[in-house]
Amino acid sequence: MKKIILSVLIILNFSSLKAETELKYSAYLGGFQVANILYSAELNQDDWKIKTTITASGLVDVFVSFVFFAESNGKYVNKNLVSDSYNFSYEIKNKNKSRVAEIRYNEGLPISVTAEPPYRGEDIPTEEFLKKYGENASDPNSVFVVSNKFTNPCLENSKSFDGVRSYEIKMSKRSKSSKLIIDNKEYETIICRGSFNAIVGYNNSDFLETASEENAITYWYSFFEKEKMWIPIKFTIDTPLGALVIKAKEIKDNYIG
Repeated sequence: MKKIILSVLIILNFSSLKAETELKYSAYLGGFQVANILYSAELNQDDWKIKTTITASGLVDVFVSFVFFAESNGKYVNKNLVSDSYNFSYEIKNKNKSRVAEIRYNEGLPISVTAEPPYRGEDIPTEEFLKKYGENASDPNSVFVVSNKFTNPCLENSKSFDGVRSYEIKMSKRSKSSKLIIDNKEYETIICRGSFNAIVGYNNSDFLETASEENAITYWYSFFEKEKMWIPIKFTIDTPLGALVIKAKEIKDNYIG
């Protein structure tokens, strides 16, 4: 079950103008629902905020009842999403296990990590570690989206760093236009395929090996103009238990002007 959780855990310019899109996803593994995901991306002038909430569902909720929340904030700088802060919390209820942590950034580079309970031993990130793996990396929330710097989201290899672990999604650069219906509405999408490349902090496993295979990950990106972002409204990850399928079931536009 722990591996399933890790797989799931693998965002206008007047003073009163704010754009926010909220996406509700369902996650299925081998045909069984394992989680519900709420993801929101907000843009207020050049300030952005992205939130993620993941809750266990189905049998996973019975055996490993968990709730995960994350929020990141930053600014658009030259069409790049530059993080100022990232914080997360999780609770595994039936194991009485939880953690709260925050990463602070300076010009997009992580400079400090605080956590409660604190990281221990080799998990304690040093300044050198943060600089080495945090350079040219996104926080785990904003890595999910692609900025409007790219007219084709498949051209960006997304690299994530959470203060302890780092990975990169290596895109194949090939793309295909498609359409996807969500809640009776049709969305134009670009399909991108790639593979998971673990950089640091991951242990070898069958899940990791399968996700690292060529084109093991597929994204259906749709462009949200008000937020200036490409956001995947569906994505799949190959696993030894079958495909992990995460698809939006509802997309809400909370535009305020």
